[in-house]
Amino acid sequence: MKKLLLSFIFSILFLVGCTSENIKKVDVHEMESFLVTKEDSLVTYTDSEAIRTIVKAFKKAKIEPGIVDMADPEYQVHFGENSYYLWVDERQGTIMDLDDTHTIYSLSEKSSKAVYKIIEEAR
Repeated sequence: MKKLLLSFIFSILFLVGCTSENIKKVDVHEMESFLVTKEDSLVTYTDSEAIRTIVKAFKKAKIEPGIVDMADPEYQVHFGENSYYLWVDERQGTIMDLDDTHTIYSLSEKSSKAVYKIIEEAR
């Protein structure tokens, strides 16, 4: 129950504290493992539409119940004060806050497709 309450509080704080209006850039690294980024893989997005799409997708992500046991992440995403691991393709996406690696959030299919398109276009 305590973990659920903490996750709920985190979600509320995330929604309140993270608006795309004050985010000026989104950094995305490709990952080799949870702790290792691929060399020279950083892509920085400064386009307001790309930022808005990514931030909105992350804000709308739904918390998933249960114990988390994930494969190595595909990406690490940074914007504002927030950092996340990201697994994404055209149909589904999952994020994990680097400050709470025991909880995952699912992106909607629409959001997954939009985020995937932004990331793939830059690669």
